[in-house]
Amino acid sequence: MCGIAGYIGNLDASSVLLVALERLKYRGYDSAGIATQENGELTIGKSAGRLKELQDIYDEQGSFGNCGIAHTRWATHGTPSTENAHPHCNTDQSIAVVHNGIIENHERLRRQLTDQGAIFQSQTDSEIIPHLLATYYDGDPIKAVQACIKELEGSYAFAAIFADHENRIIVARHGSPLLIGRGPHAMMLASDIPALLPHAHDVCVLEEGQIADIRNDSVEIVDADSNNVDPAFKKIEINFNEVSKGEYDSFMAKEIAEQPEVVQRIIDDRISNGALADIAVEVDLSQIQHVVFLACGTSWHAALLGKRFLEHYARIHVEVDISSEYRYRNPIAAGGTLVVAISQSGETADTLASLRLARSMFMPVVSLVNVVDSSIARESEGALPLLCGPEIGVASTKAYTGQLTALFLFALQMAKAKGRLTAEQEKEAIDSLLPIPELVAGTLKNAEEHVLDAVEVLAPANATVFLGRGGEHATALEGALKLKEIAYVHATGYPAGEFKHGPIALVTNQLPVVCIAPQGAMHDKMLSNLEEVRARQGRIIGVGQSSDRDLKNLSDHLFPVDLAGNELLQPLLSILPLQRYSYHVARRRDCDVDQPRNLAKSVTVE
Repeated sequence: MCGIAGYIGNLDASSVLLVALERLKYRGYDSAGIATQENGELTIGKSAGRLKELQDIYDEQGSFGNCGIAHTRWATHGTPSTENAHPHCNTDQSIAVVHNGIIENHERLRRQLTDQGAIFQSQTDSEIIPHLLATYYDGDPIKAVQACIKELEGSYAFAAIFADHENRIIVARHGSPLLIGRGPHAMMLASDIPALLPHAHDVCVLEEGQIADIRNDSVEIVDADSNNVDPAFKKIEINFNEVSKGEYDSFMAKEIAEQPEVVQRIIDDRISNGALADIAVEVDLSQIQHVVFLACGTSWHAALLGKRFLEHYARIHVEVDISSEYRYRNPIAAGGTLVVAISQSGETADTLASLRLARSMFMPVVSLVNVVDSSIARESEGALPLLCGPEIGVASTKAYTGQLTALFLFALQMAKAKGRLTAEQEKEAIDSLLPIPELVAGTLKNAEEHVLDAVEVLAPANATVFLGRGGEHATALEGALKLKEIAYVHATGYPAGEFKHGPIALVTNQLPVVCIAPQGAMHDKMLSNLEEVRARQGRIIGVGQSSDRDLKNLSDHLFPVDLAGNELLQPLLSILPLQRYSYHVARRRDCDVDQPRNLAKSVTVE
């Protein structure tokens, strides 16, 4: 959630860090700050609000040194304010710290430190860390950090600079991600790879419990037992173009447009010579009798469709759990159970905790992630990369369609391993997937004009209901989530069969109702739902084929979608105009589509 950055090099640290913070703001932020170090002194600049305000501070006060740390904050303890913004310092401002995570025992530590004379300036749990470091500091930063983290309960990734140790940053990690970047003339650190570019060419993932001592030309790492660890750097594969908007006005617009290429990339990776390619998982899929999906938000919606894919092809029992609920249950660990964790970032705190619970009960875990070096990927018996490229927009779009494509192919792989997919069935299923990239591109193009017409009329509405049956129930949930996330419209998704069990009471002539009704087995029943809405003067957006006269006659607006040859794959197309609808409604309501209020891209705290 919060974003951390750090720099040591031959450039002005504040200039580099401001760019890094710009690349981290998708993680969610309400304030930001920088601490730099020069000539035995620390200089702090921070501000609530947008990064432009922090930029103005540095434009006015100038630069101070070639070493610094920086932070974008997503509030957990204390309101968004300059005082609560990071970096935080000890009482004499000789130590500055930026922190991501939650210190659960902060209240007890705050009382203890206050009794010892510490003067606190904020309401945050994070300010505990610099004051605690100061109590243990005797000139050796590493020993102070080692002593400090023994006192901390909760999760953290933090970076500290000391006034009397120039060109040196000490970092520690427990439960929150942290990366170290290395370039020809710089050392960097960040919560995510985009913030390392373009100054770092190689990256090292700091492992759980490790402490790193970063200097201008080296990094030394020790583990939780104080054993030296050789840094494992590898080349950064992401390029600058992937983390820039290019010709688009927002990352969300760019990422929606990239979906045909994302689906094609996954197909090319997972299909070879017209057949399923092997996947690198250390699990015997032929022995699996039960699958449990763990996910949050958009990934949970994808899991609902993954359940349909697996049940249809592999004919095994599938359970879909919300990670934040699963981790507090006492789940049954039956033999033959496979846990599948789904997370775009691979760092989602609840999913990671649930994964660890499953592993503690000796259940194997396979993950679907977009970040292959993430915690969830590293702690799985196998990770299937989504190959979506960086997704910067907070509201997930291309990762969702990537997850659906990967889950469809995983279901085929499971069915094949269990002997429930003949060669003919495998070919038929693959052949139904191959046209999808072109259909995605066509649907995005053909629906745009119709979406804009609907937005012109319906953008002022403050509530919307989304209805779908079968696989399109997940589409209804995802469409509603997108509208909530970026346009701040109260929206809810329902299985259409439940509509008359309560939600129909909401229908008035002011309420837009999105009815997802492509041709298929449930089509006639969906038309009955449209009739129910129309009889109560609801304002209907139909999602289906442009050739469907019945749907067109019942709808005030029709979002045309191409028809997939395999009904199971239709949700890959049905969601597309709903992404664009949410985008345009948000624009019309003057909302920031890339950085919606109160939200973070990667939810790394509970």
